[in-house]
Amino acid sequence: MASKPPTDFDAIADALYVLAPTAFTAARNERADEVKKSDPQLAKAIRALHRPTVAAWAANLLAHRHHDLVGQLMDLGQALREAQEHLAGEQLRGLADQRRQLVRGLTEQARRDAAAAGHPLASDAVADLDRTLSAALADPDAARALAEGRLTAALEPPLWPVAASGGPERGEPDASAGASAGAASAVGRRRPTAGRRPPSCLAKTLPHEQEQLARSEAERQGQRQREQKLAQAREAGAAARQAEAEAAGRVVKAEQALRGARSARQLAQDEAAQARDALARAQERDTCAQDALARADEQVRAADDAVHAARHRAARSRESAREAADLLLRLEGDRSGNRGGLAG
Repeated sequence: MASKPPTDFDAIADALYVLAPTAFTAARNERADEVKKSDPQLAKAIRALHRPTVAAWAANLLAHRHHDLVGQLMDLGQALREAQEHLAGEQLRGLADQRRQLVRGLTEQARRDAAAAGHPLASDAVADLDRTLSAALADPDAARALAEGRLTAALEPPLWPVAASGGPERGEPDASAGASAGAASAVGRRRPTAGRRPPSCLAKTLPHEQEQLARSEAERQGQRQREQKLAQAREAGAAARQAEAEAAGRVVKAEQALRGARSARQLAQDEAAQARDALARAQERDTCAQDALARADEQVRAADDAVHAARHRAARSRESAREAADLLLRLEGDRSGNRGGLAG
């Protein structure tokens, strides 16, 4: 008896994303039609799933069939990022060897799985898969996406290592601008000082009272101006401190990116040096092989000459043997004739 197909979204999506891309669309639409009457929302969500590229499908196979290998990749990516953050050169070189071995092993496993499924990976798909694995090593978000097993396209490695957060990111509002605007607005909304008399009251008072009131009004006005200037200075200081903190955060991020870039450059230089050494060894082996081939050619030519000479000597020997046989026959014939003459 056939098992009942799954009816929850996660199970359906997992089953679809291990299908070959050529079979994905038809299977997706069929599953959506199956649940359309009982659960229209689920059917809509299923039909919205995108068909994966060949490289994404191969990566999904790894995630669903080889959890242990993908887990090793995620652990190694974390170790690489920590080593880059702490500029651990020796550790980076050791991890680089592990990375090459693990990525090579994952790629070969994916190629075997794809071939067994009847869809061997072309060179461009292998290159996309390699970039996806490199992205998972460099970016924890990419690693989680790979482990989920529902990729629709190849992942791209980040240009720079992920840096620690600090200060506002691009596209986020600047808190200092909002704070300054709010403070300035608060200053502008201050009410006049209580007890301030209108000009009409001054005209009805005595001269010395008018002078006292004017002096008090001038003092209050000066106090208000001083308070406003002090508030503005405090706001300017807060804005400056905020800007300084943001600048320091950007400096920290830039320094982290620089350290990551230097580590990546060192790693690339080490790999290039190893590649050059391997090339030099390969060239040396090629030179030795060419020398051996030349010697073998000389030996073949010498052997060929010896064969020709032996064949020539054998032909001469056969000719000499025939001549000797002919001579022997003639001699025997002459001897027989002589005997016959003597007998007569």
